[in-house]
Amino acid sequence: MIDFELIVPDGWVLIPTTPETARLRRRMIDDLIRHHLPDTMPRDKAEPWRRMFRKELTAATDEAARQSARSVLLPLEEFNGFRLPGSLVMTVFESDDPNEDPERLLASIFSDAGEDGTYLEIGGSPSVRVASIVDSGRVGRKAPSWKVSYYVANLEAPGVWGLLTYTVLTDGDPMAEPVTAVMLLFDMIVSTLRWDDRVDAPTEDEVLAQLAELAGAGSTGSPNGVKKA
Repeated sequence: MIDFELIVPDGWVLIPTTPETARLRRRMIDDLIRHHLPDTMPRDKAEPWRRMFRKELTAATDEAARQSARSVLLPLEEFNGFRLPGSLVMTVFESDDPNEDPERLLASIFSDAGEDGTYLEIGGSPSVRVASIVDSGRVGRKAPSWKVSYYVANLEAPGVWGLLTYTVLTDGDPMAEPVTAVMLLFDMIVSTLRWDDRVDAPTEDEVLAQLAELAGAGSTGSPNGVKKA
């Protein structure tokens, strides 16, 4: 299976959102809630936070699943005293025409984006970054959000593309320094993308078994040494 790798910072979590990983997704959400809000906390104080945390994680992963994404990347811990207000959805798809020239298609995307587009290389692969300010009404907010999409060609597998889209919420000023800093962090994560042909990808049952083994050993780490989309 053609996939790609990303380097994920500490304090972030990568959750799979494909149909065949539904059980794994639920298990990871349960583990995250248990890790951040352990059973040792007073129930009356922790339970409202657990419900809110579960609702937030479930909403983000369900939305990514509806978009046919492979995974969603979320920051969970605070940085410099505040929670990073964003998420990154990752998808791999195949073009209807595998013989289509990727450079021509990227040129078309870049042209349509106008001043919002940037042509660049990521891990040796040609790509286009498109940034726009969008309405946040669909998530119940009045302040606008940034939506940034990366279209990344896989030159070694004609017709295969990576689409990575991150959304960053704002408090009203899209150009505020904290917002710019969060966007820069997302851009840095995307810049670590490398294509990979996974011939020995573990099954959902194998990953669940590995998570159970890690839990038995008292570890909260990822079951994989390298985090992948």
